[in-house]
Amino acid sequence: MDFDKLVNNNGIYLYEDNNFNTISIKLNFYGGAGNRENVILDVLCVYLKLCNKNFNSDEEIKNRKKELYYLNLYFGNQFYGKQKIVSLSANLISPNVIDDDYSESAFEFIRQMLKEPDFTNQEVLELSKRRLLSYIKSNLSDNDVCARKMYYQNVLYEDNKEYENSVDIDYISNLINSITLDDLKKQYDYFINNFHSGLVFGNISLEQFNNFVNCISLTPINEYFNYKKRVSAKEGDIEIEKNCEQSYIYVTYDINNLTYPQLILLEKILNSSLGLCFQILREKYGLVYYSYACMMYYFKKIYFYGEIDKEKKEDFLKAVDEIIDILNNKDLLNKLISLAKEEIESGEVTLSEDRYRMINSIDDYLLKYFGVENRTEIYQQINKLTVDDLIKSTKTLKRKNVFMVRSKSDE
Repeated sequence: MDFDKLVNNNGIYLYEDNNFNTISIKLNFYGGAGNRENVILDVLCVYLKLCNKNFNSDEEIKNRKKELYYLNLYFGNQFYGKQKIVSLSANLISPNVIDDDYSESAFEFIRQMLKEPDFTNQEVLELSKRRLLSYIKSNLSDNDVCARKMYYQNVLYEDNKEYENSVDIDYISNLINSITLDDLKKQYDYFINNFHSGLVFGNISLEQFNNFVNCISLTPINEYFNYKKRVSAKEGDIEIEKNCEQSYIYVTYDINNLTYPQLILLEKILNSSLGLCFQILREKYGLVYYSYACMMYYFKKIYFYGEIDKEKKEDFLKAVDEIIDILNNKDLLNKLISLAKEEIESGEVTLSEDRYRMINSIDDYLLKYFGVENRTEIYQQINKLTVDDLIKSTKTLKRKNVFMVRSKSDE
């Protein structure tokens, strides 16, 4: 990817790529990151899609999207380290494929949906709450999702993520139902005045891009947040029983001195199709159908995850110990580094064929989440990494916790 192609106009960047017949737009804002703010933002992101001063109903908004060749627009929010980022994302047909007049109408619709919300509609607020609760209940019916939330609640607890990681539907319902229209407006006023950066990607000319920037009229704030946050993992084993057929295990390790290039390399060593999680946990010992290692860069932690038989806990831990031994064996690790670098290089060659990977890559760079000025620098640094560089981090791996959601099933 050629980052030199990026054109900056007042915090919104253009990456022109005529290989696609679409335009993707993403606008990032800082949001409040407290526990209640998380609830408000979830409700707000549903509400903003359903209610606007320019349209009398959700149906009118849907019809306008259809008129604009099924333009897709949605709001979302997520944590980056300790900072909440609110995003507007839009996907539309390139006006160069249809006709140039289309862009003016499409850009104006995006502006209306972002900048002219209506915070007077109690009926839509209640609808937004019901839809959000329905989505959360559906998520919690997935035992894998439920286990992950339990893990974060019991092992990596953070006050500001109590709601996000809760599995108590009554607690969640009470929080969501307590949100008012005034809450939505205050949180909207906060994020709309804290614009961070934006990306316009795809088949679009510089003139069309500048027209969009002028239409949307946003000015980035000059303050950059520090995303870093260390969270202490609880030590010792924790087991929770749940009515589910499968058991889920998480084994947490501290890992210090971990740079972002090392993380990319280590993640490939552990999680690729030839990675250690697959080769050791599944192929060698047949302990799991699915497993992976999750790299928590700013927490300086890794957890190994597996869906296992409830009686296989000790076998799983022995297999993870074997993986850790390999990560500290210079000869074996050196061979794995060579294979991982080849896979990473192959992935970079095919990056330009996948617009979503390209957009996500540019967006991480714009958010400065990993503290690099240019994503290309990361891969230059990866190529220079030696086994001695990586083992400085892998030798700091220290088990902190074993967390298990154990099935109550007799089978």
